Amino acid sequence: MSKPKRRRAYDASGRQRRALENQERVLDAARRLFAERGYAETTLEAVASEAGVSLPTLYATFQSKRGVLSGVMHRLVSGQPGSPPLLQTAGPRAVGSEPDPRRALHLLVIDLTGVQERVIPIYEVMKNAARTEPEIAQQLAGMQEYRFKNLETFAVRLAELKALRPGLTVEDASRTLWAIASPEVRRMLLAVEGWTPERYRAWLEQTLAAALLRPLGERS
Repeated sequence: MSKPKRRRAYDASGRQRRALENQERVLDAARRLFAERGYAETTLEAVASEAGVSLPTLYATFQSKRGVLSGVMHRLVSGQPGSPPLLQTAGPRAVGSEPDPRRALHLLVIDLTGVQERVIPIYEVMKNAARTEPEIAQQLAGMQEYRFKNLETFAVRLAELKALRPGLTVEDASRTLWAIASPEVRRMLLAVEGWTPERYRAWLEQTLAAALLRPLGERS
C-alpha cells in the first residue's frame, strides 16, 4: 500500500512579494500622475493602466482615489517600501539614539529635509484638493497631526538630554519645531526667495539650534 503524499506547506511569501510590488507600482504611478495632472484630473483607471495592474486589484488594496492619495503620502513620508511608520525608519532611529543634542539636531535636519523633498509636490496636490473636498481636508489635517507627533519626539529627546533652552517647555519646543520646519516655510524660502536646498538646510539647522537648544557651555 503506497504512502499518502505529504502536502507542501503553503508559502505565502511569493504572494506577499507580488502584492507589495503591485502596491509600489500603483503608488509610483499615482505619484507621477497626481503631480502632472492634479488630484481631480487623475482617474483610477489611468493610475491602474500606468501601473500595469487591473482596476479591481487597485480597488482591493486602496478602496478609493482618496485611499490612493493617502497611500502615496505615507509612502513618501516613510521613504521605504511597505510604508513603515517614519519613526521606525533608519533616520529617526539614528536621531533618537544620538547622545549629543547638536549632532542629533544635525541628523534630524538631514532626515527632515529629505522627507520634505519627497513629500512636498504631493503635499501641494493634497492642499489644492482640500479646498473643494472636505474628506481630503480631513486627511491633510491628519497628516499635519502625524508630522507634529513625529517632531514632538525630538523635543522630548532634547528634554531627556537636558538640552532645551531654559524656560522652553516640550510643548512649546514641539510647536516651534513644527512651525519653523513646515513645508510652507521651505516653499517660501526656496520657491519665492530662490534659496538653494543647501542654504535652506543650513538655515534650518542654525535657526532650530538658536530656538531650541541651551547655549553651548551653559550648565543645566
